[in-house]
Amino acid sequence: MATNVTTEDITMEEARLLDGTGNDFFEHGKTDVKYPRCGGAIVIEDFDTSHTIGCERGCVKLDYRGI
Repeated sequence: MATNVTTEDITMEEARLLDGTGNDFFEHGKTDVKYPRCGGAIVIEDFDTSHTIGCERGCVKLDYRGI
């Protein structure tokens, strides 16, 4: 069972990885990056002006909102 990680718990390296994964997804339409803590696939959900990047196992989930 995965342990939920809050935004305060992730390292800068993990935050950069998740940001980079989002950039790859929006540029190339896909990503095959794994979350380093558990090896789960990174899942990206796009909602027009916002998106969520997280682990398929629920370990971490970051929301990005824009105008």
